[in-house]
This record gives sequence, C-alpha cells and structure tokens, in this order.
Amino acid sequence: MQLSGGPLALLGEVRTGLLPESAALSRGSAAELLTLVRGRGVQSRERPVSWAQSPVIPEGVDCRLATPSRARVRGVGTVATHAVVLGGRILQSSAQATVVAGEGGHRRSWGHYLGRVGIVEVLTRTPANLGSHLVEGFLGPPDPAVATLDPGAVAARLHMRVRTDPMLNQRPPIQTGASMLRWAARVRPGEPPSMSFVLLDDETRLASVVVGDETELRAVQRFCEDLAMHDWLLTVLTDVIDEAEMAELSHSSPAQVLTPMLEHLVHLWLPGAFTPSVLRGLWTGLEADPGFSVQWNARIGQLRDRIAVATLGALTRSQSHW
Repeated sequence: MQLSGGPLALLGEVRTGLLPESAALSRGSAAELLTLVRGRGVQSRERPVSWAQSPVIPEGVDCRLATPSRARVRGVGTVATHAVVLGGRILQSSAQATVVAGEGGHRRSWGHYLGRVGIVEVLTRTPANLGSHLVEGFLGPPDPAVATLDPGAVAARLHMRVRTDPMLNQRPPIQTGASMLRWAARVRPGEPPSMSFVLLDDETRLASVVVGDETELRAVQRFCEDLAMHDWLLTVLTDVIDEAEMAELSHSSPAQVLTPMLEHLVHLWLPGAFTPSVLRGLWTGLEADPGFSVQWNARIGQLRDRIAVATLGALTRSQSHW
C-alpha cells in the first residue's frame, strides 16, 4: 500500500442561489445568519463587496470513492463544509474533501478522522494513477446502484439549513433557482494551473483543475466558489431577460421583471475578485473561452435597452391619455 503523503485529489461541490430575503443583509446580519457553530466566529470583510463565511463544519463519511473502473476504493474521514454570503444577497454552500492514501489498511477510531477536518483516507490499495481515476470518477456519470462520496449532498443540506433560517423573510426580489458546480483538482508537479469547465445541464456544471503544487491546491475551493457565483449570475441574467420577453408577449411590463436584477445583483459582477492570487490567472482562460465578461456585458446592454424601451413606451402611453 502507498504510504500517506501528498493529496491524491481534492473533490468538492458548490451550491449557489439567492438568499430568500427582501433586503440585502448587512455585514452584522450576515454574520448572525452564518454563526452555525456555537463559540466559533464568522470571517467577514467589506471590500470589494461584503463577504461573510461561516465556520467550517465537518461531516464524517465512510464510503466508496467513484472511479471509472468501478473498482472498490474505500475512503473514511470527513467532508468539510461552510456557507458564504456575498453582497448580502448570494448564498453559497461549499463542501470539499482532500483524498489521501492511508497508513495501513485498517479503519481507525472516529477521533482520528475528526481531528483531520476535510481529509478522507483511502483504506484500500492505492495505485500510482489513483488520483486521476478519482477525478475522472467523481466528475463522470454516477452509478445509481453504488453510493459513493458525495460532497454535494453535504453542501445541499447546509444550503437548506441556512435558507430556512427564521431570520430570513422568504421574500426574495427575484424568483430564481440554485446552481451546482461539481469540481475536482489534483497536483501535477511543476505544471502551470489549468482547468476545463463544462455546462452539463441547466443547473449543473463540472470543473476539473490541475495545479502545480499544494499551495495552489489549497486555493482551488475559493476559486471554484468565485467561478460558481459568476456562472450563477450570468445564468440568472439570461433567465430574467427571457422572462421579460415572455412578459412582453403577455402584455405585461418587462421593466417589472428586469429592474430588480439591475438593482440587486448587477453590481456583484467582479470576476476573479474572490480568487486567491495564485489562481487568478485561470480567469484569463475563462474570459477567452467561454468569454464570461463578453457574455455578461452583452446581456447587460440588452437588459438596459429593454428597460429604456419599456420606460419610454409607458411614458408615451401615459402622455396619450392626457
């Protein structure tokens, strides 16, 4: 068996959605909402927009790890999860586990694993290429007959816990769904950071990241949270414009659909602002393909034009009644 050493892979998922609250949360209110563990503080800052993060919560797991070959690879340890509120408006729940080779093939007491938050140890034999197999298996089509490590389920539970907190009035300014970014990363010593990003369906995205050392690996989760937030913003903007087109067909006011987006979310578009500096270069590739900011700016122009036309139309109709 391979001895415990560097990480084999880092596996995670981010859920992103709109807080069910009519007004943006202040920094203090966001900290109150995210005080999920008694006696442990909330991290926060105000620039470039408000950001607050809950304490990390570990959840024990003892399960198989997905691989393309469906080989029986057993992992025991903890998934680390936390919640984030951005701009007082956006809620993210993020869960990740670093998979490492265990020492010996026996399972230890839970005390051992709870002392290593976010670490899952492989108890079965670990071939040299297991890291790439873990990434491929985690991002590949799931086998419904086999339960495997699922950080997304942990993130989903935390997302629901925060969304249903009594301090939220459940009246968001925009009706929109949540998105899921499932991501995996591994180290290839000496290689520059690189990634692939796939839109799997309307709600699910996949990202595979390669970094050159463990310092960069520790920054991947924050990068993926930043990526998930901006992908969600772009998706919501597209959905709102589509909804406005339907409003026009039904002779409703498109401005009523479009204005809340402009008022509450547009100012949160800051690609790379929440990505650690060692991985900020990954945004260069994303801006080139698929062209995040090009898509965003084009859609924002479309949104502003529709609001202007709708406002002018309403003004013309009101003047005709004088």
